[in-house]
Amino acid sequence: MILAGSITTASAKTDTTFLTDAIQINLAEISVGDLAQQKGGSDDVKSFGKMLVDDHTASNAKATSLAQANGVTPPTEPSAADKKKHDELEKLSGAEFDREFAKAMVKGHEEAIAKFEAASKGNDDVAKFAQETLPTLQKHLKTAQSIASSKSTESGATPPAPLAPEAAKPEATPVTPREAAKPEAAPPETAKPMAPKGAEKMTAMPGDSVSVTEYYKQNVYDASDNTIGEVSDVLLDKDGHVRAVILSVGGFLGLGAKYVSVPFNALHMTEKNDKRYLVMDTTKDALTSAPGYQYDKTTGQWVSETK
Repeated sequence: MILAGSITTASAKTDTTFLTDAIQINLAEISVGDLAQQKGGSDDVKSFGKMLVDDHTASNAKATSLAQANGVTPPTEPSAADKKKHDELEKLSGAEFDREFAKAMVKGHEEAIAKFEAASKGNDDVAKFAQETLPTLQKHLKTAQSIASSKSTESGATPPAPLAPEAAKPEATPVTPREAAKPEAAPPETAKPMAPKGAEKMTAMPGDSVSVTEYYKQNVYDASDNTIGEVSDVLLDKDGHVRAVILSVGGFLGLGAKYVSVPFNALHMTEKNDKRYLVMDTTKDALTSAPGYQYDKTTGQWVSETK
């Protein structure tokens, strides 16, 4: 009888600890789910945030009811560690938020699943609650892992947020308009005439061609005619095709600017009052949230910023 009483007491303490943890986990996930819907840079993150709020709100109603039935006072806020993570995420937005949010959700759900699995051993109401909740937590983990995987490639942000294109990889060769526009040196007078086929290639000029100077150092505007950046460089791939541009975003008088890479075909030329303007279907906030780059003078390449 004494032994049985000890087991019952230990079980009660375990249930008390688990129910407290379960409610704090639910409160944390609801809180960060709301945050994801506000700060997320992609539809996947925003949708996941709504899923967290809906599922953990339902779970918390059950956990709170069980706690009250077992004489446990339900906590009213997340754990200190989860509150700290929430505050850290709250300072981020866009792609940066998505990346850190996904990492936190993977870790958090792995830890939650471990606690629920431990509590699921048994036949009482608390164990049954843990058993019923596990599939939802496992679904959340898979979703978080999927988002984390897509963010590791800096992709998946909701258009029109710019993403690092293939041209921004090290093999892309940055050229300045002055270099790109520099004409080929005329052959020496003693040089033999080129074969007709070669001459045809050298003199071919597309009728709709646009000089690189139309882009370099030009402001880029959004759909509402607001300035959102300035073209700082043009990137070519190995075949010499223009694939991307580097935009300077933010800063003042050239100081404190962030450099981001956007696909060349994301820029559109428009004319107003006999003047040409570069327009991009995005916002300044989206550009500011995009991955940053810096120019490496040693290699002559734009490389991802290191933090």
